[in-house]
Amino acid sequence: MKPRPDCPGCGSESLTAPFCLPRQPVVLNYRFKDADSASRLRRRDVTLRQCRKCGLVCNATFDIGAIPYDENYENRQSFSPAFQTHLDKLAAELTQRNALQGGRILEVGCGKGDFLRLLCETAGARGEGYDTSYELRAEPAGLSFHKRYVGALDVQAPFDAVICRHVVEHVPEIGAFLRELRAIAAAAGDPVVVLETPRFEWIVEQLSLWDVFYEHCNYFPTASLAHLCRLAGFRVVRHRQVFGGQYQVLELRVAKAGKRALKPPGIPERARLGDFSRRARKHLDQLAAQFSQAAAGRAWAVWGAGAKGVALVNHLHGFKPRCVVDSNPAKQGGVLPGSRIPIVAPDDSGLLELGLIVIANPNYAREIGVVLQRRGFTGRVLTL
Repeated sequence: MKPRPDCPGCGSESLTAPFCLPRQPVVLNYRFKDADSASRLRRRDVTLRQCRKCGLVCNATFDIGAIPYDENYENRQSFSPAFQTHLDKLAAELTQRNALQGGRILEVGCGKGDFLRLLCETAGARGEGYDTSYELRAEPAGLSFHKRYVGALDVQAPFDAVICRHVVEHVPEIGAFLRELRAIAAAAGDPVVVLETPRFEWIVEQLSLWDVFYEHCNYFPTASLAHLCRLAGFRVVRHRQVFGGQYQVLELRVAKAGKRALKPPGIPERARLGDFSRRARKHLDQLAAQFSQAAAGRAWAVWGAGAKGVALVNHLHGFKPRCVVDSNPAKQGGVLPGSRIPIVAPDDSGLLELGLIVIANPNYAREIGVVLQRRGFTGRVLTL
């Protein structure tokens, strides 16, 4: 596939040289019940380029049609106490700061609907969610879901908040999407608009090559995302780091109409693609050698069948784990995308035979450590 020559955020054609990760699985958060279908998963190159003008990092060879966003798409993290604490805190803060009590909430890209249910329960609000991966189920009164995308023409009544969590990193034409989100907000009566997405600075600081994968076509330095929101017609009310610095949350309002000269953001060294690409491959090679040494000839496992864990396993060559552990029941008993490796529950008896468990996300290290201690695990534990 020929790389796109322009930035999908600001339209500039001043892009850096590409950083290519060849033959990556096209979807990581997907349920496969058998090894044949999981191992035959389609693969495509990830070709990262950074816009020298706005700082956005994008996959210049991304094809959204290659990714199946249907009922089998499964990216819920709320089975982790640490992540649920993050969601509870976010819902409480949004409710209190934006007076959402008894209001109406719209979620763009609601997934299975977990956060919208939580936020509406916290605020005593009514909610409406849109997502192609939503699974039909009985819902509480005041909640309705639509198994499709949403646009400004769908908004026929005011809302008090528009939520868009972990969506913008999946949208190839991000500039156009943010402008449509602005139109949705205008049609909804100028509610608070909430974005949550990963921070590119955290990926660079951690040299986390396993945070780069095909599903995510955009990677946002904090200044870049704020700039793109302003270009789309928003004003940034609040912008902060959450979840141990892995994510960023923006609260936006519709800006007044009129042309504004917006100076492109300066991109610090810690948010530059070139610096990351030079060091990340070496770091991954060092980790692979560390895993082999720590396992001491015994079988080993990765804890976390979310995107980080799946990407890590697919990046490793030759030295593969026996299994991957995950607390999400919807993933247990399945097979890791891009492999023939089974996904097991935390109470799987085979874990006690392992010499090493690698924790893919450091935010979960404490709760996983408690589980392993209770199980009597005596092997090594390494946290990325």
